Order: sequence, then C-alpha cells, then structure tokens
Amino acid sequence: MTSDKRFVSILILTHNAPKYVDLTIRSLRQNTENVDYEVIVVDNASDPETVDLVEGLKAEGLIDKLQLSEVNTLFAGGNNIAASLAAEESTHFLLLNSDVEIRSSDWLERLLSHHKEGAVSYGVASDPLRLDGYCLLIDSHIYRKYPLDEGHQWWWSVTKQQAEILVAGFAAAGFYEHEQYVHHFGGKSGSAFLSAKGMNVGRREVYGWFRGKQPRIIDRMPPAPLRARLITGALRLASAVERRK
Repeated sequence: MTSDKRFVSILILTHNAPKYVDLTIRSLRQNTENVDYEVIVVDNASDPETVDLVEGLKAEGLIDKLQLSEVNTLFAGGNNIAASLAAEESTHFLLLNSDVEIRSSDWLERLLSHHKEGAVSYGVASDPLRLDGYCLLIDSHIYRKYPLDEGHQWWWSVTKQQAEILVAGFAAAGFYEHEQYVHHFGGKSGSAFLSAKGMNVGRREVYGWFRGKQPRIIDRMPPAPLRARLITGALRLASAVERRK
C-alpha cells in the first residue's frame, strides 16, 4: 500500500449493457495508477450475456469481488451491498457507474488530492446544486454512518446522502469539467429507475434536506439562466422559512 495508507474500494453496479460494462472495467484497470484499490461488482439481475461477461472479468482478475443478485437492487440497495463487501482496510469508497470510460491515468489520484473528509465527485447537477453520483468518492467511515437511503432507490439517494454529510459538517465538492478524466455515457442500463421507489420526491423537500448548505464547485460552473436562479432562490428561501417554524 502507499505511504499514506489510502485504499479505495471501487463499487460498481451492473445491469445489462455488456459492451459498456466491459469498457468500464477494462479502462479502469488500464488507466488507474498510484492508488491502491479493489474492484467490487454487484450484478443486478442482468441478462445471461452480462452475467457471463462479469464472471469472465472476475476470472481474468479484473474484478476482485463479485456478487450476483437474483433481483435488481437498483442504485441505493446495490451500492449498500457492495459497500458491505469492502475490505476492512478501505479508507474510501468510490461509487462508479458501469457505463463510463476512464481516460486519464491520474483520474483517481486527482479526486483524492482534492478530497476533504466527506465526498468529492466528477460531475455536478443543479436544482438544487448537488454532486453527481456517477463517480463519487466518499470516506468509508462516513458512508458506513450515512448509507444510501433505500427509500430513494435511484439518484435521490446519493443527493440525500450528501445533504446529510453537509449538515453533519463534512465537505462535499465536485468538478464540473471532467471529460478529460472520465466520460459518462449515461442511461445504458435501461429504464428501471422509472418505477424505482422514492423518485417522486418534490424539489422543495430536496432543498429541505440541505438546510441551506450546498456543495462547493472545485473548478467553474457556467451561470444558470436568470429564471432558474430565481426559482432556486425561492425554493431555498421557502426551505429556510420552514426550518424556522
């Protein structure tokens, strides 16, 4: 292990899309340097072609730990399962989608260099401002204390998690520009999220999770249109008023 004892458990969920799964795993193994890590894959009831693929990647030594689920546990449940398989010495968990291409050998080292106790990501989203969950690094002890809420099976689970850690006093920061490091194809695992639990949460409730806090953008994000900024301001104000009641 490296001198500062960093060890990253990379958590990857797979559900069909074998071409992209293969690209994700192989580009990860070919383009990750100067960081000790393990690759943990939870397959969410994929088709036979994808199951054969991940079993083959495990046999090649490209996947360290593999769990095949007979049901689709979706984003929150799957990542919680993967986290439970992580090595005890893991200092960080990295949530990584299975439809990405790693493009630079220092992608993970760069995330770690900008990491403060809490979470850091490639990619940010807006309304509310939040870290994208497709490539998110978080301290393992924080994840274990604030696991993904399986009442929100898809992306709102990682939004709620980062809100919880911000409110608890930890950091959350993200890169807006990231294409030279990691490319996210997006949406290659189908539309299971459409029926996922907890997808119908309102924006006002989501703003309330953050209690007026928001993540930091490490580089620079283009300004939102005026109308979007006014709506965001109104929602944050409404959330603040509710907290004072």
